[in-house]
Amino acid sequence: MTSQAGGPASEKRAGHTRIARTALRKTVETMTARAFGVGGSNVTADLEDDSGKLGVRLSVQLALPPLLAPRKGAATVFDQAQAARAELVARSMELTGMELGRVDIRLTGAKPAQLKENQSKERRVQ
Repeated sequence: MTSQAGGPASEKRAGHTRIARTALRKTVETMTARAFGVGGSNVTADLEDDSGKLGVRLSVQLALPPLLAPRKGAATVFDQAQAARAELVARSMELTGMELGRVDIRLTGAKPAQLKENQSKERRVQ
């Protein structure tokens, strides 16, 4: 197969590809939300240069399980953050082609986990 200029189609063409800063930020926010199991609106990311790599500062608002409910795992929020950081670093190159440098995660607060439709709220009866 040949290109219009007569050379092979596999020939490299001049030009470049750029990923907009907003697209990178949204991608990192989405990956982080998925890693923590929270909605996208609970994560904000700031990007910066980290000696040629992509430095990321994240703020995550976690959802807390009901305090009296049985615990579903032994992982602490610090364990969650460490696992999320490892996942972000691994997936970033795959999804964006950019190598992450420093990844700072700030757990900014917590809010109660949303009840699913089939769960009822417990109420005190007097």
